[in-house]
Amino acid sequence: MSKESRQKDLLEAWKASESPCDHEHDANPGVRMGTRMPSPSRRGLLKTAAAVAGVGLLGSTAAMVEQARAATGDRKFLFFFAGGGWDATPLDPKYGPDGVAPIDGTDMDPMTQLGTAGNLSWCSGDDRPNVDRFFHRWGGHAAILRGVNVHSAGHEAGMKWAMTGTSASGVSDWPAILASNGSVDYPMPHLVFSGPAYPGRLGAAVVRGGGGVLLQLISGSINGRADRPAPVFATPQDQMMDAFVFDRAAKFAQVQKGLAAQGKADDLLSNIERGMELEGRRFEAGLDNQGNTMLDQSMMALEVMRLGLTRCAIIGVPGGWDTHGGNRNVGPQWNSFTNDLDKIMDHLASTPGSSAPWLIDEVTIVCMSELGRTPKFNGAMGRDHWPWSSYMALGSGIRGNQVIGASDDGLIAMNIDLATGQTSDTGTSFGTEHIGTALLKLGGVDPENWLPGVPAVDALIA
Repeated sequence: MSKESRQKDLLEAWKASESPCDHEHDANPGVRMGTRMPSPSRRGLLKTAAAVAGVGLLGSTAAMVEQARAATGDRKFLFFFAGGGWDATPLDPKYGPDGVAPIDGTDMDPMTQLGTAGNLSWCSGDDRPNVDRFFHRWGGHAAILRGVNVHSAGHEAGMKWAMTGTSASGVSDWPAILASNGSVDYPMPHLVFSGPAYPGRLGAAVVRGGGGVLLQLISGSINGRADRPAPVFATPQDQMMDAFVFDRAAKFAQVQKGLAAQGKADDLLSNIERGMELEGRRFEAGLDNQGNTMLDQSMMALEVMRLGLTRCAIIGVPGGWDTHGGNRNVGPQWNSFTNDLDKIMDHLASTPGSSAPWLIDEVTIVCMSELGRTPKFNGAMGRDHWPWSSYMALGSGIRGNQVIGASDDGLIAMNIDLATGQTSDTGTSFGTEHIGTALLKLGGVDPENWLPGVPAVDALIA
């Protein structure tokens, strides 16, 4: 029997074991937010053990389903990070009145010209037709951010500024903060497929993507793959140990006071619950079938968001963006990136949401890099590091069809009014910190609790 047939048979048996009250439909017909594990289940044994002990800390399957459903009311965030520092000019083109010849002070890639749609403009060319297609189709949902100050011309410092809005150590990044401050706990709060992660003190919110390893950790089967393989216990023994550990931790937590009651015991109980939730819904979420491409990972991230398992995810944008030795690959890389973005937006616009008609109304996409590139080519026709970059945001909560910020002819940022996004002599130097605080506001998180005194670029918010 094939793997697919076995999975299908198991899934059908799993569905058949459900009670009608365990899979209520939400406002969108055909979208089921919760399922129940086959009986007997690990979670069922834990539940029984807790009940025998008189402990109600582990919720029933129905409660977990309701919790997952409630989680979908939060706005979700999908970050794309182009590691290496991308060229700002594809989103901040510098052409003269004819739309072809570059203006003085900035070199543009040869054989390119100005592309426009609505209020947006970009670098168009025969090596990047998908960029034109993307903006013509989705420009109404997108905001281009120009002249973003990343406060550094170095990779490591730039990444820290891009993700946290500060150079201070120990500060959590935007996705970790958002993932930790949802309406409920998520089994996988912030799913990191690739790209930078600065969880700070919110490390418990970060889960590394990669399907197989994640499931092996949950099931315990990874013990058999260690350098010195540990025994992999049979399911009944494994269930008995889980029940025993949960029962002991629950009893311990009951009698503790102060920080101890909210510390290690509660964390252990929470982790066991998360593991049961993920193991029970692995087929529903497709956790066994993760691909490795950016599009594969994006679709996986969106599916677990739809199911209420994850609030944030970050995925690295493939390609060599550190273009000291030549800029020829930039066009094809943008062509590939926007082709994937186009498919992702199609998926968002055609997939029913959980708290809104479509996922496009629930998911915010942020496209960024840790630094920009110099306006002039170097001797190798490449570009070196530059502390101003261009970003893009689109989807839920974003005021689309607009450009926020600006740079002059030499690609140096100009001050802007954060409320309007337009240049202003009395305005603010537009930086990553202002974008991050806007994202926190979009996610229902008070920025004052994380970067006090840093205003948000409210022009970004619809």
